[in-house]
Amino acid sequence: MDTFTLFVAVRPERPLDDATVEALVDALRPGDDDLRIWREAGRGLLRISTECTAEDLESALVLAHDLGAEALAGCPGSLLEVSALGDEDSLVWRSVP
Repeated sequence: MDTFTLFVAVRPERPLDDATVEALVDALRPGDDDLRIWREAGRGLLRISTECTAEDLESALVLAHDLGAEALAGCPGSLLEVSALGDEDSLVWRSVP
């Protein structure tokens, strides 16, 4: 198993305040010490990253999609992009090319 970095970009249905982001931090994958969540205020995006282990890059991208689905359960909106980055390559899925 290799280690990959997962990134997710979500466009929330409405602007997020600090309390909403904190609630999402508490609810999304408790115990994941690598989980990071932040707002990209100028673009109105919510960004999420974490580390995972997977068989290969394609499997890691599936895990990134799963993370995006978990985020949308706590923060309704649109999934814009998910990506998986390995030591030598990356895969990116975008909702709009």
